[in-house]
Amino acid sequence: MRLQKLLQVLALVCLLIALLGASLSICGCDSSKGADGLSDDSGNGAQSGNVEGRVGETIPLGDANITVEALEETFQPKQPSQRLSTKMAESPGAGESLYQAHIRVQNLGVTPLRVDPLDFICLIGERLVSIEPALSGPLARSILRNASIDFVLTYKAKAGLTPELYYNPAWYDGTIKIVIDSMGAEESGGGEEN
Repeated sequence: MRLQKLLQVLALVCLLIALLGASLSICGCDSSKGADGLSDDSGNGAQSGNVEGRVGETIPLGDANITVEALEETFQPKQPSQRLSTKMAESPGAGESLYQAHIRVQNLGVTPLRVDPLDFICLIGERLVSIEPALSGPLARSILRNASIDFVLTYKAKAGLTPELYYNPAWYDGTIKIVIDSMGAEESGGGEEN
């Protein structure tokens, strides 16, 4: 009796393994389909390594698209809809200015993507500058598939310099460097200090 039950359990386990193997081979035939059976456009970007892009360009990174729509010196910064800090922002001192980056991060993958504004840092002149929390936002959050988030990030540094933005998210093995197109900087009156 015990042997018969053991053989039934063994047969059931073999059947389950065979069904699992068949389902995996069927699902694995078309790698362009996601787990939900729909077309999966994710994974088209760089999976790791340092990447350089320009303001205005969309940069594909794994399951995400990053677009820095603006990176510029400003005297009247745009206020984000939700700030990182409720403290009053301090005005720039003598010889200082504010620099702002307008960034969109879009998740193309199935897995939620954690996006944190503290993962961005700006190189202004020869100095790495952290964001000004009272003029930056929104807070960190996870975005679902096909969702995006727009950040307004503000930095304070010496006036008249050309900023470079660096992004080092936890979900990507590498650093993303965003530079201003030199032609666009000359046309808009920006540029490096003489």
